[in-house]
Amino acid sequence: MADVRERVLARIESLRDEAVALLVEMVAVDSTTPGFPGTDPERIAGGETRVNEVLAPRYGQAGLDVAWVEAEPGRRNLVGVRRGAGGGRSLALNGHVDTVAPADPEGWRIPTPWTAEVHDGRLYGLGTTDMKGSGAAMWAVAQALEAEGVRLAGDLQLHSVCGEELCGHELGTTAVIRAGYRTDGAIVTEPTSYPRPLTVSTVAPSVLLLRIEVEGVATHAGNRPLVIRPGGAGAAIGVNALEKIAKVLAALQELEQEWGLSKAHPGFGPGFFTIGPNLLHADAGLPFPAYLPDRAVLEYVIWYPPQEAPEAVQAELAAHVEAASRLDPWLRDHPPRLTWLLGWPGFDTGWEHPLSQVMAAAHGEVAGAPLAAPSPATPNAFGAACDATFYTWEGIPAIVYGPGDLTIAHCRDESIDLDELVHGAQALALAAIDWCGLAG
Repeated sequence: MADVRERVLARIESLRDEAVALLVEMVAVDSTTPGFPGTDPERIAGGETRVNEVLAPRYGQAGLDVAWVEAEPGRRNLVGVRRGAGGGRSLALNGHVDTVAPADPEGWRIPTPWTAEVHDGRLYGLGTTDMKGSGAAMWAVAQALEAEGVRLAGDLQLHSVCGEELCGHELGTTAVIRAGYRTDGAIVTEPTSYPRPLTVSTVAPSVLLLRIEVEGVATHAGNRPLVIRPGGAGAAIGVNALEKIAKVLAALQELEQEWGLSKAHPGFGPGFFTIGPNLLHADAGLPFPAYLPDRAVLEYVIWYPPQEAPEAVQAELAAHVEAASRLDPWLRDHPPRLTWLLGWPGFDTGWEHPLSQVMAAAHGEVAGAPLAAPSPATPNAFGAACDATFYTWEGIPAIVYGPGDLTIAHCRDESIDLDELVHGAQALALAAIDWCGLAG
């Protein structure tokens, strides 16, 4: 057993250059998730499938039975299966091939976000961290098992899926599971860098996206004194929708401060749950400041504990907005409109679950030190939403573990530490051996 483990670890180290070359090839394909705001649908169509077409022959090389799952035309999920001898538990490693659109594409340190380059031990490129790097690591796990002739008792499956960035699980992860690729456990290989690299994350927050719209009355900017000064005609002349929505913004910032004390979970650090105002726009129909804006829009990303029902959180925010609106004469009669754009529940598999313990032990073996149990000082939550939720919805226990840095995902100069990519693949390989068991 010890010899098998050492050989697999050494083999993955020897595959480093090949894994990096594979990752460069994956990054070169623009696989921005279709429907992402501000993108050209025709230009990015089929990108997810093309990344999986890069991976498919590598899956075959690694001894995997290759299959395709296409729940939406032109968006093909790739599945690779290493058949076990029987008598062991099955495991899925999951990664998504779609990315967000690049932030500040002209300002990267590399020629374009899709021309990946290595600098100081890091590979820079769109999707290196989120999460094509994990796709290369998953391949390295399967290739090492094949090269060393390791026969598992249970099946090992690789799920390379589409649509994750916009919660398209029904055409990605959920479609793969419902196509018959069920397992006894799943590890989603998202970058688990919170609060330190290669954390074993057994819980993730829930998230809601909220749009708030406020109407005003447009007028010439020179009429501002008549709108705001005593003796002026006020709303009969104009109402600045930007200033009105700022009252809503201030009220929700107060609520966010309250959440720092009222919302908690043992897997998360203090104050994790937030109400983030991430988009603000106001105008009078023209991009020119000579008018008082008659429309304003705020969009929020709201992180809340996985044990809370989304309906309760929605009701809490709506009540707070309503209470703040009652204090303003205009908003009292013209209440803000709330639209819930997206709901993505979290998951909580638990630290004591056997899958969590197997992954923690494997990481500790590679790192050379045991992994501390989660506590306020060492939280182990994944810092965003991910597809582990949808495995748990299908009755499959799931956790998150993978290389990459979530703090530089979705931003300029996204990159991945190549040593971390290798170490993550090594730990995933040991976890597969321990979870699935060795034949015989």
